[in-house]
Amino acid sequence: MKRSVLFLVLSSIAYAGVAHADALEDAVVQQAKQQEKGANQVGEFFKGSGKKTDYQVLLEAGQCYWFSGASEGLKKLYMYLWPPNSNPFTMRVADVKTDGKGTMAHCATTSGMFKFQVKADGSGNYVIGVFSKVAPKQPPPPPVEVVKGPDLGPLCDKVASAAAKGAKREGEFFDGKGNSIGHDDRIDYSIQMDAGKCYWVIGCGEPEKVKSLYLYLWGPDNKRISEAKSDTHTPMIGHCAKETGMFKVQAKMNSGNGSYKVAVYTKGK
Repeated sequence: MKRSVLFLVLSSIAYAGVAHADALEDAVVQQAKQQEKGANQVGEFFKGSGKKTDYQVLLEAGQCYWFSGASEGLKKLYMYLWPPNSNPFTMRVADVKTDGKGTMAHCATTSGMFKFQVKADGSGNYVIGVFSKVAPKQPPPPPVEVVKGPDLGPLCDKVASAAAKGAKREGEFFDGKGNSIGHDDRIDYSIQMDAGKCYWVIGCGEPEKVKSLYLYLWGPDNKRISEAKSDTHTPMIGHCAKETGMFKVQAKMNSGNGSYKVAVYTKGK
Protein backbone atom coordinates (compact mmCIF):
# COMPACT_ATOMS: atom_id res chain seq x y z
CA MET A 1 0.00 0.00 0.00
CA LYS A 2 2.79 2.41 0.93
CA ARG A 3 4.58 1.64 -2.32
CA SER A 4 1.42 2.41 -4.28
CA VAL A 5 1.00 5.77 -2.53
CA LEU A 6 4.66 6.68 -3.15
CA PHE A 7 4.33 5.71 -6.82
CA LEU A 8 1.25 7.89 -7.17
CA VAL A 9 2.99 10.84 -5.50
CA LEU A 10 6.08 10.53 -7.72
CA SER A 11 3.89 10.10 -10.78
CA SER A 12 1.95 13.23 -9.89
CA ILE A 13 5.17 15.23 -9.45
CA ALA A 14 6.57 13.99 -12.77
CA TYR A 15 3.29 14.75 -14.54
CA ALA A 16 3.23 18.25 -13.05
CA GLY A 17 6.80 18.85 -14.24
CA VAL A 18 5.99 17.70 -17.76
CA ALA A 19 2.80 19.73 -17.82
CA HIS A 20 4.68 22.81 -16.63
CA ALA A 21 7.41 22.33 -19.27
CA ASP A 22 4.71 22.01 -21.93
CA ALA A 23 3.15 25.25 -20.70
CA LEU A 24 6.48 27.08 -21.06
CA GLU A 25 6.95 25.68 -24.57
CA ASP A 26 3.45 26.84 -25.52
CA ALA A 27 4.22 30.28 -24.10
CA VAL A 28 7.43 30.45 -26.15
CA VAL A 29 5.61 29.52 -29.38
CA GLN A 30 2.75 31.95 -28.81
CA GLN A 31 5.18 34.74 -27.98
CA ALA A 32 7.12 34.10 -31.21
CA LYS A 33 3.92 34.12 -33.27
CA GLN A 34 2.91 37.44 -31.78
CA GLN A 35 6.35 38.87 -32.49
CA GLU A 36 6.61 37.72 -36.11
CA LYS A 37 3.86 35.98 -38.05
CA GLY A 38 5.02 33.28 -40.43
CA ALA A 39 8.24 32.49 -38.56
CA ASN A 40 8.86 28.74 -38.16
CA GLN A 41 10.67 27.01 -35.34
CA VAL A 42 14.23 25.87 -36.02
CA GLY A 43 15.54 22.86 -34.09
CA GLU A 44 14.62 21.85 -30.55
CA PHE A 45 13.92 23.98 -27.50
CA PHE A 46 16.77 25.11 -25.27
CA LYS A 47 15.94 24.23 -21.66
CA GLY A 48 17.90 25.05 -18.54
CA SER A 49 18.04 26.35 -15.01
CA GLY A 50 21.68 27.32 -14.59
CA LYS A 51 23.04 30.80 -13.97
CA LYS A 52 24.88 30.92 -17.30
CA THR A 53 24.85 28.49 -20.23
CA ASP A 54 26.48 28.73 -23.66
CA TYR A 55 24.99 27.12 -26.76
CA GLN A 56 25.99 26.89 -30.43
CA VAL A 57 23.31 27.69 -33.01
CA LEU A 58 23.58 27.42 -36.79
CA LEU A 59 22.25 30.53 -38.55
CA GLU A 60 22.05 31.08 -42.30
CA ALA A 61 22.67 34.28 -44.19
CA GLY A 62 19.50 35.85 -45.56
CA GLN A 63 17.34 34.60 -42.69
CA CYS A 64 15.95 36.57 -39.75
CA TYR A 65 15.77 34.81 -36.38
CA TRP A 66 13.75 35.34 -33.23
CA PHE A 67 14.91 33.82 -29.93
CA SER A 68 11.76 33.51 -27.84
CA GLY A 69 12.23 32.78 -24.13
CA ALA A 70 9.90 32.11 -21.21
CA SER A 71 10.65 31.10 -17.64
CA GLU A 72 9.15 30.18 -14.30
CA GLY A 73 10.58 31.44 -11.04
CA LEU A 74 13.30 33.63 -12.62
CA LYS A 75 13.62 37.32 -11.84
CA LYS A 76 15.58 38.05 -15.01
CA LEU A 77 16.32 36.19 -18.24
CA TYR A 78 19.16 37.51 -20.41
CA MET A 79 20.03 36.38 -23.96
CA TYR A 80 23.18 37.24 -25.95
CA LEU A 81 24.38 36.38 -29.47
CA TRP A 82 27.90 36.50 -30.95
CA PRO A 83 28.94 35.98 -34.61
CA PRO A 84 30.90 32.93 -35.85
CA ASN A 85 34.58 32.63 -34.88
CA SER A 86 34.20 35.28 -32.22
CA ASN A 87 36.66 35.91 -29.41
CA PRO A 88 36.13 37.43 -25.94
CA PHE A 89 36.55 40.94 -27.38
CA THR A 90 34.11 40.54 -30.29
CA MET A 91 31.05 42.77 -30.15
CA ARG A 92 27.70 41.04 -29.73
CA VAL A 93 25.33 41.17 -32.69
CA ALA A 94 22.24 41.04 -30.47
CA ASP A 95 21.24 40.98 -26.81
CA VAL A 96 18.15 41.41 -24.66
CA LYS A 97 17.45 41.63 -20.93
CA THR A 98 13.97 40.57 -19.87
CA ASP A 99 11.94 40.16 -16.69
CA GLY A 100 11.59 36.43 -17.31
CA LYS A 101 10.24 36.34 -20.84
CA GLY A 102 10.88 38.12 -24.12
CA THR A 103 12.40 37.85 -27.59
CA MET A 104 15.71 38.70 -29.24
CA ALA A 105 15.94 39.24 -33.01
CA HIS A 106 18.82 39.09 -35.49
CA CYS A 107 18.96 39.01 -39.30
CA ALA A 108 22.07 37.04 -40.31
CA THR A 109 24.31 38.38 -43.06
CA THR A 110 26.76 35.48 -42.76
CA SER A 111 26.25 31.73 -42.27
CA GLY A 112 27.88 29.78 -39.48
CA MET A 113 27.81 28.66 -35.88
CA PHE A 114 26.84 31.55 -33.63
CA LYS A 115 27.48 31.58 -29.89
CA PHE A 116 24.20 31.90 -27.97
CA GLN A 117 24.41 32.60 -24.25
CA VAL A 118 21.65 32.54 -21.64
CA LYS A 119 21.93 34.05 -18.17
CA ALA A 120 19.34 33.46 -15.46
CA ASP A 121 18.77 35.50 -12.31
CA GLY A 122 16.80 33.65 -9.68
CA SER A 123 15.75 30.07 -9.04
CA GLY A 124 13.69 28.50 -11.77
CA ASN A 125 13.60 27.03 -15.25
CA TYR A 126 13.56 28.53 -18.72
CA VAL A 127 12.64 27.38 -22.21
CA ILE A 128 13.88 29.12 -25.37
CA GLY A 129 12.89 28.44 -28.96
CA VAL A 130 14.48 29.75 -32.15
CA PHE A 131 12.20 30.79 -35.01
CA SER A 132 13.22 31.94 -38.50
CA LYS A 133 11.84 33.64 -41.58
CA VAL A 134 13.38 34.79 -44.84
CA ALA A 135 14.77 38.31 -44.46
CA PRO A 136 12.79 40.96 -46.34
CA LYS A 137 14.37 42.23 -49.53
CA GLN A 138 16.11 45.52 -49.05
CA PRO A 139 15.41 48.28 -51.57
CA PRO A 140 18.37 49.18 -53.77
CA PRO A 141 20.44 52.08 -52.46
CA PRO A 142 19.65 55.44 -53.99
CA PRO A 143 21.97 56.46 -56.82
CA VAL A 144 24.96 58.44 -55.68
CA GLU A 145 24.89 61.90 -57.08
CA VAL A 146 28.29 62.74 -58.51
CA VAL A 147 29.04 66.38 -58.05
CA LYS A 148 31.48 67.49 -60.71
CA GLY A 149 33.89 70.27 -60.03
CA PRO A 150 34.47 73.18 -62.36
CA ASP A 151 36.16 72.51 -65.72
CA LEU A 152 39.44 74.35 -65.26
CA GLY A 153 41.10 72.97 -68.40
CA PRO A 154 39.96 75.79 -70.72
CA LEU A 155 41.29 78.32 -68.20
CA CYS A 156 44.76 76.73 -68.30
CA ASP A 157 44.70 76.63 -72.10
CA LYS A 158 43.73 80.31 -72.22
CA VAL A 159 46.56 81.34 -69.89
CA ALA A 160 49.06 79.27 -71.89
CA SER A 161 47.90 80.79 -75.19
CA ALA A 162 48.43 84.29 -73.83
CA ALA A 163 51.86 83.48 -72.38
CA ALA A 164 53.33 81.46 -75.25
CA LYS A 165 51.51 81.54 -78.53
CA GLY A 166 51.70 78.18 -80.27
CA ALA A 167 52.65 76.22 -77.13
CA LYS A 168 51.00 72.81 -76.91
CA ARG A 169 49.98 70.97 -73.80
CA GLU A 170 51.98 67.84 -72.95
CA GLY A 171 50.06 64.99 -71.39
CA GLU A 172 46.96 65.26 -69.23
CA PHE A 173 46.08 67.76 -66.57
CA PHE A 174 47.24 67.15 -63.00
CA ASP A 175 44.31 67.52 -60.61
CA GLY A 176 44.58 69.00 -57.16
CA LYS A 177 42.39 70.04 -54.27
CA GLY A 178 43.36 71.51 -50.95
CA ASN A 179 43.20 74.36 -48.48
CA SER A 180 45.62 76.76 -46.90
CA ILE A 181 45.01 75.37 -43.40
CA GLY A 182 46.60 72.17 -42.12
CA HIS A 183 48.55 69.58 -44.11
CA ASP A 184 46.46 69.47 -47.30
CA ASP A 185 48.03 72.55 -48.83
CA ARG A 186 50.57 71.07 -51.28
CA ILE A 187 50.89 68.31 -53.90
CA ASP A 188 53.94 67.12 -55.86
CA TYR A 189 53.97 66.04 -59.52
CA SER A 190 56.70 64.54 -61.71
CA ILE A 191 57.06 65.67 -65.32
CA GLN A 192 59.39 64.69 -68.15
CA MET A 193 61.37 67.49 -69.81
CA ASP A 194 63.65 67.17 -72.84
CA ALA A 195 66.80 69.18 -73.45
CA GLY A 196 66.34 71.95 -76.01
CA LYS A 197 62.65 72.53 -75.30
CA CYS A 198 61.04 75.39 -73.41
CA TYR A 199 58.24 74.64 -70.99
CA TRP A 200 55.49 76.57 -69.26
CA VAL A 201 54.03 75.05 -66.08
CA ILE A 202 50.66 76.67 -65.40
CA GLY A 203 48.37 76.33 -62.40
CA CYS A 204 44.64 77.12 -62.66
CA GLY A 205 42.62 77.43 -59.45
CA GLU A 206 38.89 77.91 -58.97
CA PRO A 207 38.14 81.62 -59.33
CA GLU A 208 36.86 83.24 -56.13
CA LYS A 209 37.87 80.17 -54.10
CA VAL A 210 41.60 79.78 -54.69
CA LYS A 211 43.03 83.14 -53.65
CA SER A 212 46.74 82.41 -54.01
CA LEU A 213 48.39 79.36 -55.63
CA TYR A 214 52.19 78.89 -55.64
CA LEU A 215 54.29 76.78 -58.02
CA TYR A 216 57.83 75.43 -57.53
CA LEU A 217 60.13 73.60 -59.96
CA TRP A 218 63.03 71.26 -59.13
CA GLY A 219 65.51 69.77 -61.62
CA PRO A 220 66.61 66.13 -61.97
CA ASP A 221 69.38 66.87 -59.45
CA ASN A 222 66.69 67.82 -56.90
CA LYS A 223 67.79 71.45 -56.85
CA ARG A 224 65.13 74.14 -57.07
CA ILE A 225 65.17 75.94 -60.41
CA SER A 226 62.30 78.39 -60.23
CA GLU A 227 59.15 79.39 -58.40
CA ALA A 228 56.01 81.46 -58.91
CA LYS A 229 54.73 83.13 -55.75
CA SER A 230 52.05 85.74 -56.22
CA ASP A 231 48.50 86.44 -55.10
CA THR A 232 46.82 84.88 -58.11
CA HIS A 233 44.90 81.69 -58.91
CA THR A 234 46.79 81.24 -62.23
CA PRO A 235 50.54 81.10 -61.46
CA MET A 236 53.06 80.19 -64.19
CA ILE A 237 56.68 79.03 -64.38
CA GLY A 238 58.75 79.18 -67.57
CA HIS A 239 61.83 77.00 -68.09
CA CYS A 240 63.99 76.01 -71.08
CA ALA A 241 65.51 72.62 -70.27
CA LYS A 242 69.24 72.14 -70.76
CA GLU A 243 69.07 68.46 -69.82
CA THR A 244 66.61 65.63 -70.23
CA GLY A 245 65.11 64.04 -67.14
CA MET A 246 62.35 63.96 -64.58
CA PHE A 247 61.54 67.31 -63.01
CA LYS A 248 59.43 67.85 -59.91
CA VAL A 249 56.63 70.40 -59.75
CA GLN A 250 54.94 71.33 -56.50
CA ALA A 251 51.64 73.20 -56.20
CA LYS A 252 50.99 74.92 -52.87
CA MET A 253 47.69 76.40 -51.78
CA ASN A 254 48.85 79.59 -50.12
CA SER A 255 45.42 81.10 -49.59
CA GLY A 256 41.93 79.78 -50.18
CA ASN A 257 40.19 76.44 -50.43
CA GLY A 258 39.19 74.64 -53.62
CA SER A 259 40.17 72.67 -56.70
CA TYR A 260 42.90 73.41 -59.19
CA LYS A 261 44.71 71.90 -62.16
CA VAL A 262 48.34 71.97 -63.21
CA ALA A 263 49.32 71.62 -66.87
CA VAL A 264 52.60 71.63 -68.82
CA TYR A 265 52.93 73.32 -72.22
CA THR A 266 55.96 73.28 -74.52
CA LYS A 267 57.52 74.86 -77.59
CA GLY A 268 60.64 73.88 -79.48
CA LYS A 269 62.10 71.06 -81.52
